[in-house]
Amino acid sequence: MTDQPKYIIGVDAGGTKTQAVLTDQNENVFAWGKGGPANPTRISPERMCISLKEAITEAMRGSVLPDGSKLPIDAICLGIAGGGKQEAQTLIMETVAGLGITSKIIVVSDVVTAFWSAIPDGCGIIAIAGTGSSAYGVNAQGNAVIGGGWGYLVGDEGSGFDIGRSGMAAVLKAYEGRGPATILQEHLLSYLNLATIEEVRYAIYRPLEDDRKIAIAKFAPLVTEAAEEGDAVAQNILRHAGNEIGLNIVSVAQRLGLHDQAFESGLIGSVFKAGDLIINPLRDVVLSVAPNAKIFVSDTPPSLGAARLAIQMLQKQSYPPTAESGAPPSIVL
Repeated sequence: MTDQPKYIIGVDAGGTKTQAVLTDQNENVFAWGKGGPANPTRISPERMCISLKEAITEAMRGSVLPDGSKLPIDAICLGIAGGGKQEAQTLIMETVAGLGITSKIIVVSDVVTAFWSAIPDGCGIIAIAGTGSSAYGVNAQGNAVIGGGWGYLVGDEGSGFDIGRSGMAAVLKAYEGRGPATILQEHLLSYLNLATIEEVRYAIYRPLEDDRKIAIAKFAPLVTEAAEEGDAVAQNILRHAGNEIGLNIVSVAQRLGLHDQAFESGLIGSVFKAGDLIINPLRDVVLSVAPNAKIFVSDTPPSLGAARLAIQMLQKQSYPPTAESGAPPSIVL
């Protein structure tokens, strides 16, 4: 790159919120922006566009100079959950162009931008565990693989939903004498604001499907709380979740040929707030197959990962790696 400053916007658009950041090519941050949900598979196209405009417009306020002129935006990268369909991509492009950004526009899966937030040199593996779960990795040859991400009906092992559902199921088993006693019963009654366990069968199915999924996932922190209080049932649930996430990392490492090499593995998402209760079993599983893996919790916002990817593409003028499945192809204009 030349010495001429470059200005970049990175966007992380997810199912619950959108965040944008304005940086230069040295990753100096000038402004942040935020908006509502922007996952086109869960909300209307109109709502997606509104959320993107909110976040990008707020971030672009940092590009206004004292004389009223604006810094030129050299590239914008958007990580969009569920943004792989052509109709969604077209709307995204139109929305960005409508904000006066006509420079290089890059659209990738939000998994890819999360990867770049944790693995700045572009070689390694991430595991994401929030409401859902997945893993994504890239090797030194630029080959990319995605693992998991199949959704809560058939996958998402180790996710907040998986932990929350397991905790609720453990309460019902204990209530009927089919499982060991657990203090999760008190946590569940308080969480759902119920007087008796019998009411659970009605309360849990009352919300609409998306809200129900989130409501179950939000029980996961209470499973962690019970585990920290010494509840063996809750501890076993977190141990199992850590094992499952570890197996996902191992699968990606083996498919990329990284298992016998040194590589970084970043952990991203609210599930990892459980700390050692979930990270220790995860680490044991990974290191048993990939002993040179360096496992760490990443706290870098995925929007910065999006900006970092845009910077890389300005420098190298190349497309980002895409997985053989799961991650939608990137668009570069």
